[in-house]
Amino acid sequence: MNYWTEKFKEYNKKYWGGKLSNIRVFVKDFNSDYDALYHYPDGGRKAKIVLDKRLGHYEKKNVLLHEMCHHAVEELYDERPYHDHGTEWKKEMKRCGFIGKIHRSRGRYKTKAG
Repeated sequence: MNYWTEKFKEYNKKYWGGKLSNIRVFVKDFNSDYDALYHYPDGGRKAKIVLDKRLGHYEKKNVLLHEMCHHAVEELYDERPYHDHGTEWKKEMKRCGFIGKIHRSRGRYKTKAG
């Protein structure tokens, strides 16, 4: 397993008690404004998370948590679309330690230790 997939497992245990299904995390160079993406590639059944390799290590950790909150909302609340930055997603972000105004571009900088 790669480092970021292992970090996913660590955060899953820490923030969700291991309740989320494990998915793989990849790092690649994005040609867009996105810092990361939680998606189902090629219409598949298995989700994955992709982080932008240009992000710093600390930013990748926080963006991973942002994307994991999407995964949590989908699995725990069965809320779709999974890219929604709605009420349940905001609750998950706050539960994971993000403070202040929670919005869709929030994630690079976590403002509370955790």
